[in-house]
Amino acid sequence: MRGINVSGQKIIRMENLRASFEALGFRRVRSYVQSGNVIFEATKSSSDNLSKLIGERILSDNGFSVPVVLRTADEMKKIVGGNPFLDEKGDRQFQTSRYVFVGDAGKGRSGKAGKIGFVP
Repeated sequence: MRGINVSGQKIIRMENLRASFEALGFRRVRSYVQSGNVIFEATKSSSDNLSKLIGERILSDNGFSVPVVLRTADEMKKIVGGNPFLDEKGDRQFQTSRYVFVGDAGKGRSGKAGKIGFVP
């Protein structure tokens, strides 16, 4: 989710967010701090379908809508593996890496994710 728990706006407690995902039938639901980042397992479905379901559930449970940015495990592996700041052995050259996902704004005309920028 983008834009939740920022500057006291659109507050969702993580236990409530996890409960919303579990109510949709997702398994192994986990969240990361108060960020709105959620990891879960779902049956095969398109990312667009899942994003729509999640967005509708957030609206129903919390009374406001938020943009939902969804990436599959394979997409995340590709993103992390494509980090240009890895050395020839695949080790990180920097202690941390940050990735920013911009949702539909980052998609090209094909509807696929556009280029990904890396910041060490």
